[in-house]
Amino acid sequence: MTRFALIVGSGFQHLGFEVLTRSPTKTPYGEPSSAVLTLAIRDARVPCIARHGESHGLAPHEINYRANLWALEQRDVRVCIGINTVGSIDASWLPGELAVPDQLIDYTHGRDSTFGGAGAPVRHIDFGEPFSPVLRGRIAAAAAECGFAVRGGTYGVTQGPRLETAAEIGRLARDGCAMVGMTAMPEAALARELAIDYAVCAVAVNYAAGRSPDGAALLPQIERFTGSGLLKVRAVLERLVDDGADAM
Repeated sequence: MTRFALIVGSGFQHLGFEVLTRSPTKTPYGEPSSAVLTLAIRDARVPCIARHGESHGLAPHEINYRANLWALEQRDVRVCIGINTVGSIDASWLPGELAVPDQLIDYTHGRDSTFGGAGAPVRHIDFGEPFSPVLRGRIAAAAAECGFAVRGGTYGVTQGPRLETAAEIGRLARDGCAMVGMTAMPEAALARELAIDYAVCAVAVNYAAGRSPDGAALLPQIERFTGSGLLKVRAVLERLVDDGADAM
């Protein structure tokens, strides 16, 4: 049976799942962002890592992405969903709505992005489709069953932790990005190296810089929409469990 796991970013506490156990873990790449948490989702027991730490103390560039994926792989996880809060570049995509990205562009730098090199065999992965099409379809179907609109599109991954300038968002829009976030890379590539099926369920918590139709400030948008958006994510995850996510 396939083990289904989560890596959850900002707003972890808004999901509201009971944490049954916390298993501190060491890997050859150091400690993961958090203990491996066991979440109670319906009747399932789902391994989870809090990407920024349970106290949200890790900036995007400080996250030990390698340790996070390695810790899950050690627990025989073969399917992983990343929960990511993002900014909407398309003004018709409203904060609070969900997306399942199908492509990404990596604008980050200086992150440990492979298990290879430094004496280990170099790993050349096929990354033309960075997210698992089957898993993306399962997430989108679960969202539709819950009655939620869900977008696709390209996820632009920026360095953070600051938000982007309006000019930078203009560049991302010209590059074809529909959303912007800070943590899908190198997470997606590392999952591929470990042959873990990986996809992202993203929730828009703000319009990206310069994209709000009414010019609203960004930080109040994030505060307003994170909680309501992640309640939708919770419903999607419960639907996936009901539909047999552990057998994907």
